[in-house]
Amino acid sequence: MKKFFVTLLVVAAVAISSTVRAAEFEMVEYSAQVKLQWLAAAGIPQAQKFLKELDRPVFFTANNLNDFARIQNVNSLYQELNFAAAINFVREKNYSNVMDLACSLSPRAMILGDDGRKVIVGELNTVCLIGDWMVDEFGAMSKNTVDYQVIPVEDTAAMTSNADKFTGEICIIEQGLMIYLDDLQRGKMYDNIHAILKKHGGCMITSDFTQKKYFTDVAAALYGANEAATIYAETKAMYEKVLDDKIADEVLQDERTAMDFLAQHGLKAEKIPLFSTTPGLYCAKNFTAEQLAKVNAVAAKKYLWVITSID
Repeated sequence: MKKFFVTLLVVAAVAISSTVRAAEFEMVEYSAQVKLQWLAAAGIPQAQKFLKELDRPVFFTANNLNDFARIQNVNSLYQELNFAAAINFVREKNYSNVMDLACSLSPRAMILGDDGRKVIVGELNTVCLIGDWMVDEFGAMSKNTVDYQVIPVEDTAAMTSNADKFTGEICIIEQGLMIYLDDLQRGKMYDNIHAILKKHGGCMITSDFTQKKYFTDVAAALYGANEAATIYAETKAMYEKVLDDKIADEVLQDERTAMDFLAQHGLKAEKIPLFSTTPGLYCAKNFTAEQLAKVNAVAAKKYLWVITSID
């Protein structure tokens, strides 16, 4: 029955106009599912369940990706750090309202929804089709607390109307989207975020302004500084190949430039550690004591940006 329903989702996605389907379906099939694969490989039970329920083959294995073991280990760690850091932040600050933008096929929304928090996931149409189905497969509360909505981040009406469904301050989560946007889309997204935070209060959290240094540090923690640049380049090449597009990974990676960019859009940022205490990571069981010590050092670095409205 589940396989049949997934097939219906795929058929529904195909029923969208061919232009939209080409752009959206590939993003779901490739980038979103690959990220889910890394989270499942990290050992996160909810991600493993999500991948099993989705019932699709993983895209990458040792048979079709050179240097697979290192790429998987580094990406699994990087994705789990992002995944867990966002959940921890929301819980520590006790946000009741969460707007999770472009979270891919991640069970993070279901976990936060099962806390009793109201979560709106802004995604592409085909991700929303799958997400609407998957919330029914998770805990007792997420079915009633998690809402998947088609929200292009540059679409002011979609962004603000969905934010207006919340009562009270909002925590906006966004990890890993910025490198896929052009300058116009990026600017519009941050204008929309400013409007939401100015009206509702709260913050946005992201590591996008440090993603290159952050990812390289993760790779270095596992395989040493001499290998980190190679693993980063291999990962970038992998995503560019499956997406058939270039990734703008150099954009706004200088702190001063990024702060100026945010100020131009009515925003300011505070850099904080990814975790306020040593995290308990599922993937830690795969590391040596030396590697784990280096991973914990990365987790304590100020790679999480907390963005708020200036006015």
